[in-house]
Amino acid sequence: MFPDSIKLTIKVLTENEFSGRYHLGLGMWMRNNWGLWKGSRLSKYFNSLGIYHPDDMTGVIFNSYHRTMLGNEIKLNEQVKFYQDYWEKSKRDALERRTKEFDLYKLGDSVSFKYHYGFTTKAQEKKFDEDICAAKGIVTGKNKVDFFIKVRLIESCDKNGIVCHDNKGAVTYDPKTGKMSKLKKRIIVYMKMGQENWFNYDDWHTPD
Repeated sequence: MFPDSIKLTIKVLTENEFSGRYHLGLGMWMRNNWGLWKGSRLSKYFNSLGIYHPDDMTGVIFNSYHRTMLGNEIKLNEQVKFYQDYWEKSKRDALERRTKEFDLYKLGDSVSFKYHYGFTTKAQEKKFDEDICAAKGIVTGKNKVDFFIKVRLIESCDKNGIVCHDNKGAVTYDPKTGKMSKLKKRIIVYMKMGQENWFNYDDWHTPD
């Protein structure tokens, strides 16, 4: 695809410079047109190597191309290990961060709701925008495995309470089609004063 003039330019770029320069333009074209997001044969080949993210796939392709242009070995196993190590470190770092944040929530703590799932009424939304709507609860349980907290709602600016779950826009994997698809049925769960429910810890603010 590259004319000779571009190939000459590529040879004087470092590997990182080449990949960085083309990741968004040509890289995006490759990810979309080569089906790297949609389970193409090429993406499945990368999956068999232990590479799952399309960005990483194009990274391997670019690095391999650049090394080939310079007459160097592509060292595929080494490239695969680089991305696997990156994601393992990311997982460890994310787990450490979540654990530290989760540990800030103690049984009996008073917490305030973040309204991640919208509002019960337009009036409640208006009060929230005017900073006169607050929902507070008490932590009554903790699930350290899933990072969930159980909260009893003790205060709300609306008699309808809060929306504690809404699957609007959520997607799920369909094994029949092998694709991600939107859920067909929308489910909204409300929570009123005195009721308890399990939440992701990040749905509530910790005490100041």
